[in-house]
Amino acid sequence: MFWGSSSSSASSPPPAPSAPASLSTAPPTPTQASSSTSKPVNAPLNIPAGNSPITPDAEPIRPDETLTGDTAADLKKALARIRPLEDFENIGKIPCARNSLLYGIAGGAGLGAVRFLGSRKPWVAANWAVGSFILISGFQWEMCNRARRKELAQMRAITERYPHRHISKLKQKGSDWVPPPSSTGEGNPS
Repeated sequence: MFWGSSSSSASSPPPAPSAPASLSTAPPTPTQASSSTSKPVNAPLNIPAGNSPITPDAEPIRPDETLTGDTAADLKKALARIRPLEDFENIGKIPCARNSLLYGIAGGAGLGAVRFLGSRKPWVAANWAVGSFILISGFQWEMCNRARRKELAQMRAITERYPHRHISKLKQKGSDWVPPPSSTGEGNPS
Protein backbone atom coordinates (compact mmCIF):
# COMPACT_ATOMS: atom_id res chain seq x y z
CA MET A 1 0.00 0.00 0.00
CA PHE A 2 1.31 3.43 -0.91
CA TRP A 3 1.52 6.27 1.56
CA GLY A 4 -1.12 8.90 1.00
CA SER A 5 -3.43 6.68 -1.06
CA SER A 6 -7.10 7.45 -0.70
CA SER A 7 -8.13 3.89 0.12
CA SER A 8 -6.01 3.78 3.27
CA SER A 9 -7.53 6.97 4.67
CA ALA A 10 -11.09 5.77 4.03
CA SER A 11 -10.56 2.45 5.80
CA SER A 12 -8.56 3.70 8.79
CA PRO A 13 -10.45 4.13 12.06
CA PRO A 14 -11.03 7.65 13.41
CA PRO A 15 -8.41 8.92 15.86
CA ALA A 16 -9.01 8.12 19.50
CA PRO A 17 -9.87 11.05 21.77
CA SER A 18 -6.91 12.41 23.74
CA ALA A 19 -8.70 12.39 27.09
CA PRO A 20 -12.01 10.99 28.28
CA ALA A 21 -14.83 13.50 28.63
CA SER A 22 -15.11 12.75 32.35
CA LEU A 23 -11.55 13.99 33.00
CA SER A 24 -12.00 17.38 31.34
CA THR A 25 -12.38 20.34 33.68
CA ALA A 26 -14.78 22.32 31.48
CA PRO A 27 -18.46 21.42 31.47
CA PRO A 28 -19.39 19.35 28.43
CA THR A 29 -20.86 21.14 25.48
CA PRO A 30 -24.16 19.88 24.05
CA THR A 31 -22.29 18.02 21.30
CA GLN A 32 -19.97 16.35 23.82
CA ALA A 33 -22.86 15.39 26.06
CA SER A 34 -24.80 13.86 23.20
CA SER A 35 -21.77 12.06 21.79
CA SER A 36 -20.92 10.48 25.15
CA THR A 37 -24.39 8.98 25.50
CA SER A 38 -24.90 7.83 21.92
CA LYS A 39 -22.81 5.87 19.49
CA PRO A 40 -19.31 7.26 18.68
CA VAL A 41 -19.33 9.94 16.02
CA ASN A 42 -16.85 9.86 13.17
CA ALA A 43 -14.57 12.83 12.65
CA PRO A 44 -16.20 15.61 10.60
CA LEU A 45 -15.45 15.84 6.92
CA ASN A 46 -12.38 18.00 6.39
CA ILE A 47 -13.67 19.86 3.34
CA PRO A 48 -14.81 23.43 2.75
CA ALA A 49 -18.45 24.38 2.66
CA GLY A 50 -20.05 23.24 -0.56
CA ASN A 51 -21.76 26.50 -1.35
CA SER A 52 -18.70 28.74 -0.91
CA PRO A 53 -17.39 30.27 -4.13
CA ILE A 54 -14.14 28.97 -5.57
CA THR A 55 -12.73 32.46 -5.86
CA PRO A 56 -14.37 35.38 -4.11
CA ASP A 57 -16.05 38.00 -6.23
CA ALA A 58 -14.40 41.39 -6.51
CA GLU A 59 -15.70 44.05 -4.20
CA PRO A 60 -17.68 46.82 -5.88
CA ILE A 61 -15.89 50.09 -6.57
CA ARG A 62 -16.40 52.65 -3.82
CA PRO A 63 -17.24 56.24 -4.77
CA ASP A 64 -13.82 57.50 -3.67
CA GLU A 65 -12.08 55.00 -6.00
CA THR A 66 -13.49 56.39 -9.25
CA LEU A 67 -11.35 58.51 -11.53
CA THR A 68 -11.83 62.25 -11.13
CA GLY A 69 -10.32 63.31 -14.44
CA ASP A 70 -7.43 65.13 -12.76
CA THR A 71 -4.38 63.05 -13.68
CA ALA A 72 -2.23 64.28 -10.80
CA ALA A 73 -4.92 63.65 -8.18
CA ASP A 74 -5.71 60.21 -9.61
CA LEU A 75 -2.02 59.28 -9.67
CA LYS A 76 -1.59 60.47 -6.09
CA LYS A 77 -4.57 58.33 -4.97
CA ALA A 78 -3.21 55.32 -6.84
CA LEU A 79 0.26 55.66 -5.31
CA ALA A 80 -1.25 56.04 -1.83
CA ARG A 81 -2.90 52.61 -2.18
CA ILE A 82 0.41 50.80 -2.80
CA ARG A 83 1.55 48.99 0.32
CA PRO A 84 4.73 47.03 -0.49
CA LEU A 85 5.16 45.53 2.97
CA GLU A 86 1.63 44.06 2.99
CA ASP A 87 2.05 42.86 -0.60
CA PHE A 88 5.26 41.00 0.20
CA GLU A 89 3.74 39.49 3.36
CA ASN A 90 0.81 38.12 1.35
CA ILE A 91 2.72 36.96 -1.73
CA GLY A 92 2.29 33.32 -0.71
CA LYS A 93 -1.49 33.70 -0.92
CA ILE A 94 -1.38 34.76 -4.57
CA PRO A 95 -2.03 31.75 -6.81
CA CYS A 96 0.99 30.73 -8.91
CA ALA A 97 3.23 33.46 -7.47
CA ARG A 98 5.56 31.20 -5.51
CA ASN A 99 6.31 28.77 -8.32
CA SER A 100 6.74 31.44 -10.97
CA LEU A 101 9.12 33.45 -8.78
CA LEU A 102 11.16 30.37 -7.88
CA TYR A 103 11.49 29.35 -11.53
CA GLY A 104 12.43 32.91 -12.47
CA ILE A 105 15.06 33.23 -9.74
CA ALA A 106 16.65 29.90 -10.59
CA GLY A 107 16.57 30.54 -14.33
CA GLY A 108 17.87 34.09 -13.98
CA ALA A 109 20.72 33.04 -11.69
CA GLY A 110 21.65 30.16 -13.99
CA LEU A 111 21.60 32.18 -17.21
CA GLY A 112 23.41 35.08 -15.53
CA ALA A 113 26.13 32.75 -14.27
CA VAL A 114 26.55 31.11 -17.67
CA ARG A 115 26.67 34.49 -19.37
CA PHE A 116 29.28 35.73 -16.86
CA LEU A 117 31.44 32.67 -17.45
CA GLY A 118 31.24 33.25 -21.19
CA SER A 119 31.84 37.00 -21.31
CA ARG A 120 33.54 37.92 -18.00
CA LYS A 121 31.54 41.15 -18.02
CA PRO A 122 29.47 41.54 -14.85
CA TRP A 123 27.10 44.17 -16.26
CA VAL A 124 26.25 42.05 -19.27
CA ALA A 125 25.70 39.02 -17.04
CA ALA A 126 23.50 41.04 -14.66
CA ASN A 127 21.38 42.29 -17.56
CA TRP A 128 20.94 38.74 -18.81
CA ALA A 129 20.07 37.52 -15.30
CA VAL A 130 17.42 40.21 -14.74
CA GLY A 131 15.99 39.85 -18.23
CA SER A 132 15.76 36.08 -18.02
CA PHE A 133 14.23 36.33 -14.53
CA ILE A 134 11.48 38.59 -15.88
CA LEU A 135 10.81 36.45 -18.96
CA ILE A 136 10.87 33.09 -17.15
CA SER A 137 8.71 34.36 -14.28
CA GLY A 138 6.19 35.87 -16.66
CA PHE A 139 6.05 32.75 -18.81
CA GLN A 140 5.67 30.46 -15.79
CA TRP A 141 3.02 32.76 -14.29
CA GLU A 142 0.98 32.65 -17.48
CA MET A 143 1.30 28.86 -17.87
CA CYS A 144 0.27 28.26 -14.24
CA ASN A 145 -2.71 30.61 -14.49
CA ARG A 146 -3.79 29.01 -17.77
CA ALA A 147 -3.75 25.57 -16.13
CA ARG A 148 -5.59 26.96 -13.11
CA ARG A 149 -8.29 28.55 -15.26
CA LYS A 150 -8.70 25.28 -17.14
CA GLU A 151 -9.02 23.29 -13.91
CA LEU A 152 -11.55 25.75 -12.46
CA ALA A 153 -13.61 25.55 -15.66
CA GLN A 154 -13.59 21.74 -15.42
CA MET A 155 -14.63 21.91 -11.76
CA ARG A 156 -17.51 24.25 -12.59
CA ALA A 157 -18.62 21.98 -15.44
CA ILE A 158 -18.59 18.94 -13.15
CA THR A 159 -20.57 20.69 -10.42
CA GLU A 160 -23.14 21.83 -12.98
CA ARG A 161 -23.37 18.38 -14.53
CA TYR A 162 -23.69 16.49 -11.23
CA PRO A 163 -25.57 18.79 -8.85
CA HIS A 164 -26.74 15.87 -6.71
CA ARG A 165 -23.12 15.09 -5.76
CA HIS A 166 -22.58 18.48 -4.18
CA ILE A 167 -20.81 18.41 -0.81
CA SER A 168 -23.58 20.37 0.90
CA LYS A 169 -25.91 17.42 0.21
CA LEU A 170 -23.45 15.11 1.97
CA LYS A 171 -23.23 17.42 4.97
CA GLN A 172 -27.04 17.45 5.27
CA LYS A 173 -26.97 13.72 6.00
CA GLY A 174 -25.56 14.48 9.44
CA SER A 175 -22.29 14.32 11.27
CA ASP A 176 -22.53 10.55 11.81
CA TRP A 177 -22.65 9.87 8.06
CA VAL A 178 -19.97 7.44 6.91
CA PRO A 179 -19.05 7.25 3.22
CA PRO A 180 -20.01 3.98 1.51
CA PRO A 181 -17.26 1.42 0.90
CA SER A 182 -15.17 1.83 -2.22
CA SER A 183 -16.73 0.34 -5.33
CA THR A 184 -13.33 -0.47 -6.85
CA GLY A 185 -12.99 -3.65 -4.83
CA GLU A 186 -9.84 -2.52 -3.04
CA GLY A 187 -9.69 -3.84 0.46
CA ASN A 188 -7.41 -3.38 3.38
CA PRO A 189 -4.44 -5.74 2.74
CA SER A 190 -3.64 -6.23 6.43
